[in-house]
Amino acid sequence: MNQLVWRLHRDQAYFAVGALALLAVILLVTGVTMADDYRRALSACAATQSCGNLANELFRGDGAIIDLVNFTMVIPLLFGLFWGAPLLAKEFEDGTHNLAWTQGVSRRHWLRVNLIWALLGAAAWGVALTVLVSWWRSPENALSSRFAAFDVQGLVPVAYALFAVALGIAVGAVIRRVLPSLAVTLTAFVAIRVAVGVYLRPHYASPVTTKEALFADWGGPPGSWLMSSNIVNRRGQSLGNGIDISQVPAACRVNVPGGGGVQARCLASHGFHQVLTYQPASRFWAFQGLEAGLFVVLAAGLVAFTVWRVATRDA
Repeated sequence: MNQLVWRLHRDQAYFAVGALALLAVILLVTGVTMADDYRRALSACAATQSCGNLANELFRGDGAIIDLVNFTMVIPLLFGLFWGAPLLAKEFEDGTHNLAWTQGVSRRHWLRVNLIWALLGAAAWGVALTVLVSWWRSPENALSSRFAAFDVQGLVPVAYALFAVALGIAVGAVIRRVLPSLAVTLTAFVAIRVAVGVYLRPHYASPVTTKEALFADWGGPPGSWLMSSNIVNRRGQSLGNGIDISQVPAACRVNVPGGGGVQARCLASHGFHQVLTYQPASRFWAFQGLEAGLFVVLAAGLVAFTVWRVATRDA
């Protein structure tokens, strides 16, 4: 059975290994260069005590490779579409599962072998991917927040890959046709990932709220995830990120070409201040563990559902 699975899916395996090798070469070459640039720039700015703008200036010309690294966010979805969804759906659509089941191979054994190899392949690719990307991003992580690239490094890429493949397999087991399975897998994966990233992740732990001086050039502690920055008046009313000139005391208004302005010191004396809400950098790995655990549990549930579905449904 293992040999049969290999023959059926070896082209996919070869393509995945080739793509990983190409990506590894690109990241290794550019990663070494970026690490060297970072070390030289850090030494130079440390000598002149001018490292404040290093994060904004150092990798300004590396937009293309940064975009490529960010694009690796979709790789788990590709696993679900091209490994997971067709795995059982194509067998059912073509009727080849009946041939396997009549050759002395039970449906549970047939399913177990397919599931194990698909999930192991996704996990291996996910581990390799996250190791490469986490290493490549180490200079940027030192200068900015790890939360800025939460989805492409750490533990979660492996969990996303397992979930995507398990989702595709489960959908294929239900629909039993390849193209509809691809569409449903794509829609469900994107919807769940967006829902978790937007609505659940910010609430894994209660954010920290601090009161700062008005217009302070401060975005939270180093490496933190700044969630909101609001201007608040003396009565505690939030004015958002900007100030409506009509809400400013007349004594604090100044005339400037093209419109009205305000005096920051005057506003501060009238009780205006900034309120920042953020997640500390120390919570990065806890958030990674929580989200990875969530998607691993979802993947396990989908695998269990697939086993039940295949075992109880008529051929």
